Amino acid sequence: MEGKTVYKIRFPVTNNIGELLVDDIRYVQYLKKGAQLLAESERGLELVEFLGPSEEHCPSNPVAVFIRRATYYDVKKYQRYRNIAKKIFKELSQYAVEYGLNLRPLDCYIPLDNQKIYFFYTAPKRVDFRQFIRDMSRRYRKRIEMRQVGVRDAVQMKGGIGVCGNLVCCYNFIEKFESVPLDYINEQNLPYSPSKFTGICGRLKCCLAIEKNNYIEKKLLPPINSEIGLLENKETAQVLEIDPLRKLIVLKIGETTKEFPISYITPQNFEKIVKAYDCVGCQCPPSPLFGQVKEETDETALLSDIFSTKRFF
Repeated sequence: MEGKTVYKIRFPVTNNIGELLVDDIRYVQYLKKGAQLLAESERGLELVEFLGPSEEHCPSNPVAVFIRRATYYDVKKYQRYRNIAKKIFKELSQYAVEYGLNLRPLDCYIPLDNQKIYFFYTAPKRVDFRQFIRDMSRRYRKRIEMRQVGVRDAVQMKGGIGVCGNLVCCYNFIEKFESVPLDYINEQNLPYSPSKFTGICGRLKCCLAIEKNNYIEKKLLPPINSEIGLLENKETAQVLEIDPLRKLIVLKIGETTKEFPISYITPQNFEKIVKAYDCVGCQCPPSPLFGQVKEETDETALLSDIFSTKRFF
């Protein structure tokens, strides 16, 4: 799919974002964001929401094949199956308790082809539901497919309001959950209290991972409590704090503590180097920027080794 436009869609019930495979760009050329489409995925025939073109492929790469624009009857059919699924969900949840299954039911989903019933749930450990599936499939005369999801996926499905007062990011726009280590709390100059930065899913908030690129300068600058030499007055200074958002660094020179702009200790064109740093120490391929540069100028020379894991100091 190199060089082709990627079209993204949102799948129903799970709220996952995936890619739409289109035979001819003219089919979706004039579609607006939010348009409803009929698409074929591994779950069957689905009514999906069109999100528009994108320059990036989905990290998890769930795909669906474009069929056509949804009609009034497709929407009504989807709504009818959703109402049936809600009724079945209540019944299956009650039967799960009777069968002694240690799980938390989330939702039921019936695709438009009406071939299967998907039952989504969370559970602390593996659940043996073989007898449950046999009996329920016989009862509803359809194949029951159990789908266990994680706690973060559960919040993405059901939604919620974060401490910021907005819908949680995973429900709104996140395509793939990133690992959020505790190190992000220190990197972002936050008080080391993980409970304060725990989301409604019980995991560290995804916004810590989203904000990490705003603190790249801190990774490139001298570590906290390290000592640096100042060329201006040939003194030794200790780094006490770095605030990339305010572009400030706090130095202790002798017995005096002062705030300075980060540019006070950085080389020329340092901001361009930071912008070119998508990540530090990973195995990402070089940016297309470098493939387009024919002759190395003074500025590109500074960027030639930006993928090194070493600090600049």
